[in-house]
Amino acid sequence: MFNSRNSQDLAVLEGSVVGLEKDTDRDGFVLVRVPNLRSPLRVNASTIERVTCGLATGDWVRLVNESKNHFSVGILHSVQRDGSITVGILGLETLWRGHSSEVEKVDPYLLGQFVQLKSNVETPRFEWPKKWGGGWATGRISQILPNGCLVVQFPGRLVFGDEPNTFLADPDEMIEVSFDTCPGIIKKYQHLEDFHWCIRPLSIVFSLLTAAKLGVSVGKCINAKLKKDSKDHRTKDGEVGGKPAWLRPNILFKEGAATAR
Repeated sequence: MFNSRNSQDLAVLEGSVVGLEKDTDRDGFVLVRVPNLRSPLRVNASTIERVTCGLATGDWVRLVNESKNHFSVGILHSVQRDGSITVGILGLETLWRGHSSEVEKVDPYLLGQFVQLKSNVETPRFEWPKKWGGGWATGRISQILPNGCLVVQFPGRLVFGDEPNTFLADPDEMIEVSFDTCPGIIKKYQHLEDFHWCIRPLSIVFSLLTAAKLGVSVGKCINAKLKKDSKDHRTKDGEVGGKPAWLRPNILFKEGAATAR
């Protein structure tokens, strides 16, 4: 299988090695036959990895039969042709050894990914901070240990002094958080605050400036309307007061002319 970890621009393709170049090493080339392609592909040996029973080194797996002595989610370290595997699992001092039929693949955790405790976790195995409102905080994965333990930092928290801002996490208790998984605008904005602690104060300042600008704009509009109404009122009063004064002599003149007759 082509190793997508080396290049995120290539789709992951699975195939079978059908040829080796002479004196092939990790920097050499191999011929890989891929389904639906007429001719084998010539690829660098460093871009492929062995897949046995649908598993490859580096995959995240879960033990089918969970144990009370250790955690159940870990990272696959090796897989042999006969299906024997070794897995790094949190809580074990050595690699767990078993068969590929005893594990199942799970969604991987990646560096830079935001995670949060699952809703059904009331008491996490490791200490985990909370938000200002009381809910569990959301952090970013900064390191993944060989046994699957996650090292999580919280850029959305403002800490002082020696207060810790990096915590360990059991991957089995975590859930991914992204804008796609956040329902509604409010949740998406709350997730935006997880990227840096300055997002909240900046949004407050921006809201105050926007409100002040809107208030000034509305005030100008109201003041302009009042001035216009006052001007129209004075103009109307001038027309009403002047026109009858100009018409009255004519009326008197006409009445006088009729009387003279």
